[in-house]
Amino acid sequence: MRAADAADLDHIETWLFDLDNTLYPASCRLFDQIERRMSGFICEFLTLDPVEARALQKRYLKEHGTTLRGLMVNHRCPPARFLAHVHAVDLSAIAPDSRLDRALENLPGRKLIFTNASAQHAERVMARLGIARHFAGIFDIVAADYWPKPEANAYANLIRAHGIDPRRAAFIDDLPRNLLPAAGLGMTTVLVKTDSELAIELTEGDHIHHVTEDLPGWLDAVGAGRARVPSLD
Repeated sequence: MRAADAADLDHIETWLFDLDNTLYPASCRLFDQIERRMSGFICEFLTLDPVEARALQKRYLKEHGTTLRGLMVNHRCPPARFLAHVHAVDLSAIAPDSRLDRALENLPGRKLIFTNASAQHAERVMARLGIARHFAGIFDIVAADYWPKPEANAYANLIRAHGIDPRRAAFIDDLPRNLLPAAGLGMTTVLVKTDSELAIELTEGDHIHHVTEDLPGWLDAVGAGRARVPSLD
């Protein structure tokens, strides 16, 4: 990150953070567990074999933004049952992150989680990381009325629920497609680079304002830089 970038971010009042593969490293492979549990749920719920279930899972993800929304639209799937099942994962791969904790502590502004997962899953992950105290709230898939990122309704519901001025907000996510509508609303966007299959889509364009492979280091630099920016008061 360039030192000048901190000044570019001095106007940010609200920091929006994606959860999975963003606040913890994608190398934890936690989402591999979630995807296996999704396939298992579909096998049981729709009486499909594993190959059919996996194909349907991927198709609904592409067509509806999340597998859950595809199941709700096409099969009247009870969302609470789905979310409880797929997020019953082993979090032992996630370790407390003192660097992230310190960086969030030194980052001025309100901080919120914006996730397609459930609030319960977000709470468990933040507890493992040791960072829950920094966040003013969690805007999950339930709060979004089951509209997932990158659907426009998800962002509109978030902005309304938390009184966010998009022009004074930054959104940090590992999927470029989720940054596109955020940038369109006037948010500053930050891409956390991963090796995810979906992370290779829409990587080029002016909807991505900042890129990092080390979120704690990037946030730490922003916080340090903003502390040096003179007050206008």
